[in-house]
Amino acid sequence: MALTINVANSCTILAVRGRRYDPASTSADLTIEDLGGSGSFTTTMAYDITTGRGSINIPVSSLTAANGAFKVCLSENSIEYVCKPVLIKCDIDCCLTKLTNELIDCDCDCPRCAKSLAKAQKIFLLLQSAASAVELAGSSDTITASAYYDEMLAKYNKARELCDNSCGCDC
Repeated sequence: MALTINVANSCTILAVRGRRYDPASTSADLTIEDLGGSGSFTTTMAYDITTGRGSINIPVSSLTAANGAFKVCLSENSIEYVCKPVLIKCDIDCCLTKLTNELIDCDCDCPRCAKSLAKAQKIFLLLQSAASAVELAGSSDTITASAYYDEMLAKYNKARELCDNSCGCDC
């Protein structure tokens, strides 16, 4: 892979690894676009001169949003070579944790428990679908990938909407 992106340390770090496309390049520009419309963040990743590979850890706090759907693009000398999607979803993971804790506390099949379970299932399935869109977008051509970016954002936004005030971590 020419560009690998991982969310690490409980959603505090975006770890990016890449390899150069232009043999003369010593660095790449990384643009991280918030697909939710909050803007973008740009930084530079240096390449190792001998291997042509680079890596950088970007604090999530420096991005335009702490959670959401993002598009990470690698450019060298103003030429964009590759873009990959990433989903930072700790806010929704926390919501699912709270809902799961509510379910653990339920000792019957009461309506409240059924409602919490149904809500948790919907949110979980939306996140799984968004994660699938991330995988598909990362392995698709540019035109097809655009539809997967839209799908990833829509599924994430719907899951966040369902979480409403069910935040369980950093409220």
